[in-house]
Parts: sequence; C-alpha cells; structure tokens
Amino acid sequence: MNELGDPIETVEGQRKTLEVHTDDDAIFEGLRRQFETRNVDVGRQSLGSLDGAGFVIIRSADGTFRGALGLDQFAAILSPRTHPPWVLAETDDDRAELFSFLEETLFTSYSRRQMLATSREIEDRAWRVGAGRLYAGFERAPALAAQTDVYERFGRHDSLSVAVFIDGEWTEPVPEDVAVVSEYGSELGDYWFVVFDGGDNDQEACALLAEERHPGSFYGFWTYDPELVAELVTYLETTYDAPAPS
Repeated sequence: MNELGDPIETVEGQRKTLEVHTDDDAIFEGLRRQFETRNVDVGRQSLGSLDGAGFVIIRSADGTFRGALGLDQFAAILSPRTHPPWVLAETDDDRAELFSFLEETLFTSYSRRQMLATSREIEDRAWRVGAGRLYAGFERAPALAAQTDVYERFGRHDSLSVAVFIDGEWTEPVPEDVAVVSEYGSELGDYWFVVFDGGDNDQEACALLAEERHPGSFYGFWTYDPELVAELVTYLETTYDAPAPS
C-alpha cells in the first residue's frame, strides 16, 4: 500500500451482483436506483411460490454467494442512523452484521450525511470494545471541529488510543487524550476514513475509507477484513507518525 487510494482501486475491480427476489415492481425499481451509486449490477428474480416482500442476494464478481438478506432489513444499511456511538451501543441490534453484507462493495456518491452515519457504525464498534486503536481522518480542520465532542469522549474511554488526521493546521484545543496529526498539502485533505483495529480481537476490526472526488460526494467502501484494517493502520502509523499505543 503506497497511498490511501490503493485499497479503493482494489475494491473497484471487485464488482458484485445484487439479485433482488421480488414480484413488486416498485421495490425493484427503488433498489435499482439506489444501487446506481454503487459498483453493483442489479438483477431481478421472481419470488415464485414464496410468500413475503422478498429478499436480496449478493454475489461476488465470479458468482460466489456472499450473503442473503430480507428486504425489510435493508433499511438499516441504506439509511443508517447518525446517533453518537454511545447511543448506538445502548441498543441490542447488531448493525455490523447487516453492514458486513455489503462490505468491500464500492459506493460512488455518498453524501456527507451518509458518510457520517456509516462512520458511526465503525465508531460504535470501537466504543463497545473500549480498547485498541481508533484512527479517523476528516480531511480538514472545520470537519474535525464538528466532531470534537464525539472524539473528546472517545479520548476518555479506557484503553482506547485515538488519533485524528487533517490536512492543515489545528488551532483549537486538542481533545484530551486524542492525538491530532496534520500535514499540509497531503492526501489527508481528499480522504475521509475511520479505522478501528479491533483491540485484542481481530473479529472486531473494521474500517471506512472514501475519497471526496467531487465536493460533498464520496467514493469508497467499508470493510471488516482484519488484514486490510491492519494494513490501513500500519500505513497511517508509518506515513504520518500516528502514535501507536504503548
């Protein structure tokens, strides 16, 4: 990995297929429009003799089955919540299980609201675990300033090493126990990322990485692959001198 954009290029070459099993024209057309902003081919299959609204199946580029999900559960992925992670952590539902359904599936025009909501899914995992490394890049200082309250609370969390990355100068007070890493004119100004190494459990590792290719429009993916997450952590620590935990 030589730059932050490398993993995005890799995922870009892994186009998936979304099979929508439904007899409802409106449901199919709605999903087809929503997935126009993803690196996904959308097809349709009849439910036949089956009851219910229907379900979807994800297949990899070579046709390998990746997972199936009821249409009613899809709302948690397509319209994620923007609550702070400590609020999400108080609920019993496991959104990570739903989000893993579309992991490493490229999205091509996420808004800032969608990016924030998806970031909360990663932050929620870090909040629940309460240990390990959480690295977040919000491009520029104003974007980080909008997240100060959240990351101040993260900084006080037991055994969690937290660093935030920006392109530019940070002139505000540094949140307690949070490292601010800045580098002028770098790729940090083009990428939004949230990376959690899982603490002592690789199964908790997760990351979001996206490039702002047009103002307010992001292109990227999320992943629960511990090897890819570890690669991102290593890249940030070696390229930008992110403070690794002692």
